[in-house]
Amino acid sequence: MSLLFRYIFGKHARLLLLIMCLGLGLYLLTELVERVDIFIDNGAGLDLVLKYFGCRLPGIISQILPAVFLLATVVTLCLMGHSRELTALHAGGISFTRVATLLVLCGLFWGAVQFACSQFIGVQGDRYAAKIWQEQVRKRDMSNRSISDVWFMEGSWTVSVDSLRYDGHGLGFTARHLKEGSASDIDVVISAPEVYGSSDGWVAKNAVRLYPESFKREELAEVTLPLDQSPELFFSTSSTSLQHLPIWQLGDAIQQLGEAGSNVEGLRTVWHGKIAYAASLMVMALLGAAIVSWNSNVYIAVAISMAGTFLLYALTMFGESLGQRGVLPPMLAAWGPDIFLLTVAMLRLYIVSVRR
Repeated sequence: MSLLFRYIFGKHARLLLLIMCLGLGLYLLTELVERVDIFIDNGAGLDLVLKYFGCRLPGIISQILPAVFLLATVVTLCLMGHSRELTALHAGGISFTRVATLLVLCGLFWGAVQFACSQFIGVQGDRYAAKIWQEQVRKRDMSNRSISDVWFMEGSWTVSVDSLRYDGHGLGFTARHLKEGSASDIDVVISAPEVYGSSDGWVAKNAVRLYPESFKREELAEVTLPLDQSPELFFSTSSTSLQHLPIWQLGDAIQQLGEAGSNVEGLRTVWHGKIAYAASLMVMALLGAAIVSWNSNVYIAVAISMAGTFLLYALTMFGESLGQRGVLPPMLAAWGPDIFLLTVAMLRLYIVSVRR
């Protein structure tokens, strides 16, 4: 690790953390104003309010980090330019492109932080915050939610449940197994009045197992079926909550839902988007360098960077919409904004390097 990189990283990190604190303060203040009446009406104490927003912090950080990183990059380069540090580096044989490359390495570090916040800490924090909001603030019991007439396919099994609760408890369970090598012949039918489902397997209670070919019938107190389908997925597919799963769980859900015949193009777009959003911080490093190379006035550069942030968010939402509708392939829909901004930044930096 070079001395120059440590210097740039430290200078950039201090500005980033300062801007991050300001951004978090504005975000939390806005949300607090929107929800303060609900907290007061439901008698939520200060400790519960702090716990709720504390759980939200990692998720909020992951959302605003690309914008914060771009602003920190622009301000860092503008300050280095006004203090003649960039001029001194150029005189010492260190080009502006080299400085931009070091900022890309900073983007790699903060991109890893964004990915960790969004896929590890943030996911758990958002789940716990949602639980606090629904159960402790709004006084709702979420465990009793249920849906009816559930069907899915997994491997050679076709499963139906008359009524399924969020905790995995179901009523009116029937599973049909297709004969190996056949597309329509059923060799086993298992039915039970009660079932407990989880990603570790589905356990049918007081089950009856039928063999249609031999008309054999077996009564079993309990039978476990090797099904990986999580009951939570059926509650998630009707809302956007499935999109907030960690990337590895989302990948499993895409596979399961795809095998069950569901359209998963939108979820594939989200899966790629999670990686692309973290990678956007490296793009922001080059975009910030390109902005400052065009105009080093800190006020103008900050204004342009805010427009660039808005463009990133707008293109990301537009790409996700096209990906979910099947207009664009999921990978192109998710990575399109990064590719576009990267092309613009690289073109500008190439022009600067040629002129110098």
